[in-house]
Amino acid sequence: MLPTESLLARIIQRPVPLGLTLLTLGLSACNSGTTPAVPQQASSSPAKTFVYDGQDHSWTGTAAPATGLTTLSLDPGDNNLSNEAWTAASNGWGPIEKDGSNGDDSAGDGGTLTLAGQTFARGFGVHSDSSMTFALGGKCSTLTARIGIDDEVDGNGSVVFQVWNGTTSKLYDSGTVRGTDAAKTISVNVSGVQNLRLVVTDAGDGINFDHADWASPMLACSTSANTGSTVKYSGPIVITKGGTYSGNWENTLNKSAVLIQTSEPVIIENSNIRSRGNLISGFKNRLTVRNTRGYALNPNVAGKAAGRAVNAEEVMSLRVENSYFEGTTGIYARAFMGNPAAGDTIKILKNRFRNTDGRLSDGVGGYNGKYSVVQAILFNNVKRLPNVEIGWNEIINEPGKSRTEENMNFYVSSGTPTSPFLIHDNYIQGAYGMSPLTDTFYAGGGILVGDGKVSNPLDSGYARVYNNQIVGTTNHGIAIGGGVENRMYNNRVISSGRMPNGQRLPAANVGLYVWDVVGAGQLLPPTFANNRMENNVVGWTKVAADGKTSNNATWFPNCGLNGTLCAGNQNIGTVTLDMEKQEYTRWQDKVSSNNVKVGP
Repeated sequence: MLPTESLLARIIQRPVPLGLTLLTLGLSACNSGTTPAVPQQASSSPAKTFVYDGQDHSWTGTAAPATGLTTLSLDPGDNNLSNEAWTAASNGWGPIEKDGSNGDDSAGDGGTLTLAGQTFARGFGVHSDSSMTFALGGKCSTLTARIGIDDEVDGNGSVVFQVWNGTTSKLYDSGTVRGTDAAKTISVNVSGVQNLRLVVTDAGDGINFDHADWASPMLACSTSANTGSTVKYSGPIVITKGGTYSGNWENTLNKSAVLIQTSEPVIIENSNIRSRGNLISGFKNRLTVRNTRGYALNPNVAGKAAGRAVNAEEVMSLRVENSYFEGTTGIYARAFMGNPAAGDTIKILKNRFRNTDGRLSDGVGGYNGKYSVVQAILFNNVKRLPNVEIGWNEIINEPGKSRTEENMNFYVSSGTPTSPFLIHDNYIQGAYGMSPLTDTFYAGGGILVGDGKVSNPLDSGYARVYNNQIVGTTNHGIAIGGGVENRMYNNRVISSGRMPNGQRLPAANVGLYVWDVVGAGQLLPPTFANNRMENNVVGWTKVAADGKTSNNATWFPNCGLNGTLCAGNQNIGTVTLDMEKQEYTRWQDKVSSNNVKVGP
């Protein structure tokens, strides 16, 4: 039976001592003078001095150059600008380099983009004076990037970075940036901009050493304007036979847009789906969803939440990959009934989720102030299932547009001793209550394993949670609340205790916790045992009403119980909003360096 809320959500809030504080654990190239001649260089291994000979080595390009840039559509959400083709470009010395530093005057002769020792997999290496123009078509709202002079010039150089709306309106000016300066993080409002132009000038003192980097340049593009409204939809579809299906389906009622009534393998690909109910739903299905975009619409039924992206009841097999879901109540898998020996399992890979939303409709296009407990990914009674993998998903929630509990919750669910759940390399940002400015108690978080009560140790646990990045999820980052043989390691878990606009989150709580919620460690046999919380990087900041900050990185009341171990976790101290932004840059670089494509 579907739980209406997690077990943690039913625990009464109570103060718990933590050191000297109380933790409330809630629900779950420039030189002076004239430019000298090029110095002599050894023929065997030429040394690059980046002092220029006064000759014209500039470069101009009018379309995507032959360095691999391809035109891609701007997806809703965040887009790496180095994936996009410029409409015009020029550079003061040699060609602009994609995903590398400027180097010298030949294509591909730069190195890794490096600012103050930090490397970046994506971006542009340019030279003053340079300009790049990109056609945005008014689709995007914000440009973010790290800017500075590349380390390859050894602290020399001085430039000015500028962002323009076409040729008429300057949106940003960095002032003079020198090679000895720290890298800057910029965030520029580009709402309504048709043609975005990125400019670097020589700061008025010549071009020597002026190797400038636009590192991890990201465009946040409209989601609200793209709920599939430009797609021509047919009505809902009922699938009664296995096969591959592509189309654009919608349901304007509070019912499924795609209803599957067969246990034969069904593939849904290259599709657009929107609905006031579930997007895709069925019982006893073997389902693959890939390269599909799904949008939940307000149900317009009083007291109802948005539909699920995928509602898989008594699931036989489920694979969801390279898809995009917005405003839904997530992917739900209940009561696995397939045949693992035949390859049946669950895999959720390389998807993008925006604004998991449990807010209840008021029936007339708004919300009534109440909510259902929902998750981006929820397992319910998925027991003893091998070969499960949940990896490389990007989940981002915004305050006022979402209401989620844990972003990932594994309720009365387990892998096997020889094949635990693999939950890895996901990026999760944001978990907010209905009123994040005033809520002092809120249950939402990043990843929770071991939720629910079982009597058999094989029915809860056997999960490996590693290499994930959790940012700003209010109540907690990652947590073990029960189960056996759960291991959480090598994750990065940080929060500034603030919303993206800088306002404080009164309900901010703790980064990591290990807590035997239901006393399962006292059962015979114990169903809380041999868990590990190890070698995670954590910084969890709480901001008081007077603006003072404190840190609450960990709460481990049940480490040591039945072989459970907590060790090697690194507390990085006070976290800022800038550090949260840098974490997203880190994620984008990680995705790129691993050649992973997230989303459709």
